[in-house]
Amino acid sequence: MNIGRPGNEKFHVPLFENPDSFYWPGYLWAWNDRLINDEISLQLKEFDSIGSRTISVLPVPKSFRPDSYPTNLEPEYLSDEYLKTYKEYVEEAHKLNMRVWIYDEGGWPSGSVCGEIVKKNPSFVENKLCCLEVVLKPGDPVEAPADCIAAFLFDGSDIVRQLKPSEKINVNILENYKLEIYYCTKNRSDSRYPDLLNPEVTLEFIKQTHEAYKSVVGSYFGNTIPMVFTDEPRVSNPPWTDGIETGFEKRFGYSLIENLPYILRGEETGGQRVRVDYFDLWSERFAKAYLGQIRDWCHRNSLLSTGHLGGEDITIGSGIWGFGHVLRALRMFDVPGVDTIWRQVFPGDEQEVEVDMEYNNNPQHIKLNINQNHHFPKYASSVSHQEGLRWAFAEAFGVYGAGLTPEQMKWVADFLYVRGINLMIIVGSYLSTREYFMAGERPVFTKDSPLWEYLGLFHGYAARLGYSLCLGHPAIDTAVYLPVRDIWAGGPDLNNISESNDKLAKLLLENQCDFDFIDDDVLERESTGIIDGGLKIGPMQYRIVCISKTKWISEKSKKRLSEFISCGGRVLYIGDVEGPDMCEGIISIGFDEIGENVEPLVAITPANKKIRVCKRKLENGNMYFLVNEGLTRFECTAGFNESMTAVRLDPETGVCRRIDRKFLKNGMWSIPMEFSIAGSYLIYFTDDEISQVTETTEEKNVLIPLDDGWNCRIAKSNKIGEHEFEIVGNSGEALFPIKLGDWKGALGKGFSGTAEYSVQFKCSSDKAKKAHILDLGNVKYCCEVCINGENLGKRAWHPYIFHIYGKLKEGLNELKVMVTNTMANQYITSKSLNKWPDDLLTGYHRIALAFEKDSMPSGLYGPVNILAGGVEYKKQGDINDEN
Repeated sequence: MNIGRPGNEKFHVPLFENPDSFYWPGYLWAWNDRLINDEISLQLKEFDSIGSRTISVLPVPKSFRPDSYPTNLEPEYLSDEYLKTYKEYVEEAHKLNMRVWIYDEGGWPSGSVCGEIVKKNPSFVENKLCCLEVVLKPGDPVEAPADCIAAFLFDGSDIVRQLKPSEKINVNILENYKLEIYYCTKNRSDSRYPDLLNPEVTLEFIKQTHEAYKSVVGSYFGNTIPMVFTDEPRVSNPPWTDGIETGFEKRFGYSLIENLPYILRGEETGGQRVRVDYFDLWSERFAKAYLGQIRDWCHRNSLLSTGHLGGEDITIGSGIWGFGHVLRALRMFDVPGVDTIWRQVFPGDEQEVEVDMEYNNNPQHIKLNINQNHHFPKYASSVSHQEGLRWAFAEAFGVYGAGLTPEQMKWVADFLYVRGINLMIIVGSYLSTREYFMAGERPVFTKDSPLWEYLGLFHGYAARLGYSLCLGHPAIDTAVYLPVRDIWAGGPDLNNISESNDKLAKLLLENQCDFDFIDDDVLERESTGIIDGGLKIGPMQYRIVCISKTKWISEKSKKRLSEFISCGGRVLYIGDVEGPDMCEGIISIGFDEIGENVEPLVAITPANKKIRVCKRKLENGNMYFLVNEGLTRFECTAGFNESMTAVRLDPETGVCRRIDRKFLKNGMWSIPMEFSIAGSYLIYFTDDEISQVTETTEEKNVLIPLDDGWNCRIAKSNKIGEHEFEIVGNSGEALFPIKLGDWKGALGKGFSGTAEYSVQFKCSSDKAKKAHILDLGNVKYCCEVCINGENLGKRAWHPYIFHIYGKLKEGLNELKVMVTNTMANQYITSKSLNKWPDDLLTGYHRIALAFEKDSMPSGLYGPVNILAGGVEYKKQGDINDEN
């Protein structure tokens, strides 16, 4: 497998039909019970049977979250017996031609060896800068504690003077006097997490974890094991570490200690320079001390480093979470990634979900913002593009709930992949789902899920899409400046600055204009230059730079942009009437003028803000991916600035389809498109000869409506039992009449599983010859179809259509539709889990329940019709024509 840098690779049909194991979505597989080799081998084979060809074991030691995350893992994490079992697991995966990502922690976040680093060396504990405010009264002593960093006497909001540790002063206390004492939390006893700003901590982490795995599976590095996954490493924000004050003064030329009050006053204008310099220092140190050292170790051992941060899903995350600079940190990965949890990415409009739960017998009320659909996957893909990397990945579906459907999974995957992601690891699966483990961090992807047999459709889709979208180079000529320094600076304009950047990104995507993020780091690089009028950053070359509201863009960045403008580049400042005092030649426009000032990758007629597009340039053609992120079906014509012939690649089946309804005019193709819900098109323009299926589309008139006469019976029930999941077959059950729609009236609102729908209908000889398509309308949520005893296959998302040319006969015909829903109905209605306290079910259980109620409607909804016209198939060798 080629794991080097991307280039002008060619598209190869055999690799599209069956991509390398590396591209097939993998699973985070939680080891939460005693490790038994036979059970591990069995579950690996089950993963392989549904096209999950990458596995990353997530060990869950008893020391992970002893009070809130139950586990029975034995033997002990990283013990000799554990490592022996891990080696046998890798050997079995190798036999199955699967890939293994090493997950580098017991639980999460990465970096602590489940507290063992601090336990072994308490001086390695994490540090956080804190402030204790003491209101002074007349006669109170004014004294700084011996163990503080510094103290400051305030008169209201004004600093009177600084006190050094142990310093005591005599002062006349006035009414508004207070003492702010600044200290770090280094000596606290409740933390098990280490200081990742200390390079020695990372060396110890590597020694205890990475070297341990190397000792047993090092021979698989670079082949079966391509990479190491580090999960949500962080520091306590605002952090403190030994020597940070010395490093600060050496770099910036003034005292950090004398300016400590400004660090914790992020909402104020005063001290913004101090905050910018402080964040700049520690975020760089975090990136190098932790992420950089892990990457270097990986490279020395023929591995790639991958992982994601925590909290990167919002623009202001660089100011409030423990990574400091999202792009700077992601640049330390070979495969930069993001985390999509809590339904942050999900069909529909943003909404707030409220959840009541108990933790350690204490009632808690939490609020979650879901369906935010922020552009944060572009942070990882932008880094990948500019660093000349091949891949960017997403950890997906954690705490999405058991009601997650394959169609929703496809919608999320399309959202991620059109924004530059091309690999996926899924949360999750569990070694054990007995007893309270049934609650799990849902969805739980095991063979006990009703949807298990349909997951292969999604895996194949994502694998072929990922392979296609890693080829060649991204065709992006627009860059968006990410105002990280403004986020660090804080102040009263922070939200306005963040929202302005979000609005800019959203409008570009709505105008089918793809883009990458840039920042001061890449603008200030010596290697960044102006070539042929373009801003060249790594292999990328941008013609347009878009800037939203900013006050803290660096002087070096301004100089670089001035050079860019003088060589013919365009810099657009969007938002205010006039741009900042940045550089001559900058063009100020309003948000409503963006569409007039950028070039879309594809011209959509009629215009639709829900269509997203990306493009890749290959050696033997150009690849376009178009996605419908709306919740309704949409028809349009897509105009492509291409003269080569177009073929539609079908990632679901691996088939290359000839497009007959296309028009070439003035060197540009126009292609009519019908986007279903969660619909997408992968279009490849090439002059190569490709064998493909011809689709001759005719009018699709309703030939035979099948609204009435349906019967039903339960085929399989999936239940939450008293001690484990139960699957009950009911193939001998008698049929009963049923109307199309929600099956709860017939099967009960708590039914999860598969129901067999059947209908008999008469057909004339003439209609049998004309029948081409069976359209099931709406299905909740997956289905398998048989006509006259012949299996026509499965569908897991819209459109629920099956090609039936030549399948009907004169006289009586029988249609059977096996409809499968999710486990949401069982989780909402079952009482089996009520005997366990929330602490054993974990806090994720109540959150999942809040989501799962939306997926309870189930069944065959229709309308069901047999259509005339449709699609006839034949193989073609040469697609070089102009239909």
